[in-house]
Amino acid sequence: MSERGAVPVATVTEQQVADQLSQLLAELLELDPDLIDREVPLSAYGIDSVTSTWLTGELSERCGVAIDRAVLLDRPSVAEVAQDVVAALAARGRAAS
Repeated sequence: MSERGAVPVATVTEQQVADQLSQLLAELLELDPDLIDREVPLSAYGIDSVTSTWLTGELSERCGVAIDRAVLLDRPSVAEVAQDVVAALAARGRAAS
């Protein structure tokens, strides 16, 4: 993850990405991050194309990898989005090697 107290990309875990996304979602919804269930579909939180654009922009900045907003719309949960982001980071790392 980049800036904002993030860790080097090579060491980013699904847990860290899920934490970041949960925090962003909690900020957006004005909830305590502990109330975000990582297995619940994002659509249950009212995520639509507008909010997914904001969330992916923020998450992309924090993780240091471009994330298509379709990931948030196509992947049902925070946990699954985290898997996709870590996979994208790993692919970018392999490509850079």
